[in-house]
Amino acid sequence: MLNSNPFAPRVMLEEERGVYADGASLRRSYFVHREIEFTRPIAAVLVYDGWWFRQQVSIDGIVVWRRISWTTFHNRIEFVLPAEIDPNRTPARIDIRFGPGLGIRRFQVTFGGLVAYDEVA
Repeated sequence: MLNSNPFAPRVMLEEERGVYADGASLRRSYFVHREIEFTRPIAAVLVYDGWWFRQQVSIDGIVVWRRISWTTFHNRIEFVLPAEIDPNRTPARIDIRFGPGLGIRRFQVTFGGLVAYDEVA
């Protein structure tokens, strides 16, 4: 039976390539690094850096999450937005799917439970 809901997600999303965002643009992308400029729901630049056995997330230069990753890379990162960026301290999450050789296959950013950026490589 076909899905009649026009808002339902596509079943084959994992095989599609591209960046899906409204209010965000990818500034830089390589191996384990992403730099994304958001204009909504916040106005800020998010940087994810996974080089040299550490993972770090910063927003407008403020480090909001950091881990040393000697054996395992974290694929779910949860933090709250800094008060300087968002006085409400909205919760945020980054979900990452790593492929062979630790290359990023999917990178998704969520603010307050709403997907603000979704990249499928």
